[in-house]
Order: sequence, then structure tokens, then C-alpha cells
Amino acid sequence: MGKSNLLRRSAEILAGLIIVVTTVVCTTVGIRNAGNTTVQLMSDSESENLNVNEDDAFLAQEGTDGLSSDDISSNMHEGDAYDNSRQISSASGTLEYDNPQEITDIQSTEDDTSLQEQQSISDTVTPVYKYVNVSLLNVRKGPGSETEKVTMLPKATRVQCFSEDGEWVKITTDDNIEGYVFAEYLSDTAPPVYKFVIVNAVNIRKGPSTDTEKLGTISFGNKIQVFEQSNDYVRILTNDGVEGYVWNEYIGDEIVLASRSSSGQYYNSDLASKIIDYAKQFVGVPYVWGGSTPNGFDCSGFTWYVFKKFNINVPRTAQEYSGVGTKISRDNLKPGDVLLFDRNNDYRLGHVGIYLGNDKFIHASSRRGKVVITTLSKYGGNILGIRRVIK
Repeated sequence: MGKSNLLRRSAEILAGLIIVVTTVVCTTVGIRNAGNTTVQLMSDSESENLNVNEDDAFLAQEGTDGLSSDDISSNMHEGDAYDNSRQISSASGTLEYDNPQEITDIQSTEDDTSLQEQQSISDTVTPVYKYVNVSLLNVRKGPGSETEKVTMLPKATRVQCFSEDGEWVKITTDDNIEGYVFAEYLSDTAPPVYKFVIVNAVNIRKGPSTDTEKLGTISFGNKIQVFEQSNDYVRILTNDGVEGYVWNEYIGDEIVLASRSSSGQYYNSDLASKIIDYAKQFVGVPYVWGGSTPNGFDCSGFTWYVFKKFNINVPRTAQEYSGVGTKISRDNLKPGDVLLFDRNNDYRLGHVGIYLGNDKFIHASSRRGKVVITTLSKYGGNILGIRRVIK
């Protein structure tokens, strides 16, 4: 074989070897790369499975704190569609809710707890009670006289007192009327309440019934102290110390009394004329201190003697006339009414006389030393009151 043929054959063999070696190398590298890809794919899958398990654990943990089993199931299916409005605060451990019903339920529970606590505190506080100490007391809507008037409370009404606002105090009555009253017109104890007989006469009973014993009779205009009411009767105490019961409709306050008196319902003009004519026959009788006969009169002795003639009982001393009969205003003055004066311009009751009408009155005058008729408008004494004893 020639030298040139030998070289060509060797080149072909070498080329074949190179191809084989290259093929082997490429095959080996391909297999190795495929193995690495499989490992990577397996690693990614395991990681995904691990993340899914972690998510499930997170959702399960949330379910124990604020989510129902339905919420957990929904979140597991929806993946990232988690209701972010339901969040758990890792710092405070409290839940935030967007559901209005849940908010209402929580607030309602808190309100109930707060009310229970307030009730517990209220139960431990002793209520403060006071009493109205004036005839009529305005109850205002707010702590000021310019606010709306709610009602008026009569004397001795019991009220429960709360917060004070300056000179005003918030109160509630036993019948649940609320408002503000002037604190000065309340007292710690119930004041005595007085009323007057507003009919010709009323029977005093031992108990609150007509079936009980009759203790006596009180005539028109007499002042009595009243206490609690029982059915249609009220317990009373007279100036003479008689305690019993009278029919409630037969007594009233001074305003009612004056109104009925001024209407003429209980004023006997014929009797008044007879009393006046009888009194005038004693004009000129000497003034005698302590006298109560036609031989000599002092002021109260004269009026006592005149009215006694007509079976009308009046006090023997001037100082006792302040509560006799019915109180009358100057505008309603009528003949036969008793006039009350002071003696020394000191506004202390010390002198009495009988009004005759036409600005005249009759009295036993110590200054003039006898029974005289005097012009009322020119008389020097101060009029302290007018009482009506004629019925």
C-alpha cells in the first residue's frame, strides 16, 4: 500500500474515534442535566406542598380565633381570597370586625355589663330625700328660672335629690316627675301642713269612716294641721289638740277659703247687721283694762262680749285673734269683720275692733278711754289682718 493511502486511512479512523468520543461525552452530559432537572422539579414540588401545608396550618389557627369552619373551607379553596377585614392583632390579641351585627352584639354585651356595674354602684348609694318647705314650688326643665316650668309641687312633697348646679338641684318625685328646683326651698324634714275648714261645719271621726265614733265638729274657717290621707279622709289635729279624721273635700288651703268667703257663700249679711246694731249701743262705755262687761271693756273684752251674744266664739285676748275665723283681704272687707291692729307701731298684734262699713269701725279705745266709732282710713294703727267670724 502506498504511503499516501496509509495517511488517508489513518485520518478516517481518527475522525471516527473523535465522533464516538464526542457522542459519548454528549450523551453523558445530557443524562446528567436531565437528572438535575428532575431533582429541581422534585424540589419545587415538595416546596409547594410544604407551603400549602403551612397555609392550611395558618388558616386552621385563624379558625380557632375568629373564623368558622365554613370560613376555613372557603379560604382553603379560594387561596389568597382571605377576608383581610378579619385580622388578628399580634400585639393586643383583639379582633377587628367589619360585620355590623357582630359590632352591635359586642357593644350590646359591653353596654349590658356597663349598666350592671352602674346598677351595682347605684344600689350601694343611699338616696337623699328632702321636702318642699313652701306652699307651691315650681319644677323647671333646667337649672334656671328662664327654663320651661314642668309642674308645681305642694308643701311637704317628698323629692329625691341628685346633682346640684349652683343654687338649683335636680330632683325626682315619687310619681317620677323630673326637673330642677331652687335648693333653698327644700328642707331635710317635712314641714307641718295646715289647711282650713271650707264648709259650715265638718265632723271629726275617730277613724277614716262614717262608721267610727264622732269626736267633735269644726266650724268654717278653722285652721287645722293635716297629715296623711286615707281613702277620702285625711288625718288632722285641731288647735285644741283633738286628733281624728275629716272628709278631705271639706278642707282646703287659704286661697280656696278666701275665695269662698269673698263670694258671699258663707257670709251672713243679716246676722252682720244685727251684730253691728248691738255693738253700737255700747258707744261711750268706759275703757277698763281686762273689762268684758257693759260696766267697762278693753278691746278684746268688747268684741268677745258682742259676738258671744250671737253664739260666736272668739278669743278673749287680742293676741289670739291671728288664727281665728277666716283670713280676709282688704278688698273683701265686709261689715262685721274683725280688724287686727298693732298698739305701738311695732307690728305686733295688740288691738282689735269690729268693722261697720263705710270706712268706719267700732272699738274700745284706751287712748280715748271709752268705746268709740273711728274712721278706718284716719286711724293711726297698722292693720295687721282681717278675720271673718260671721257665717
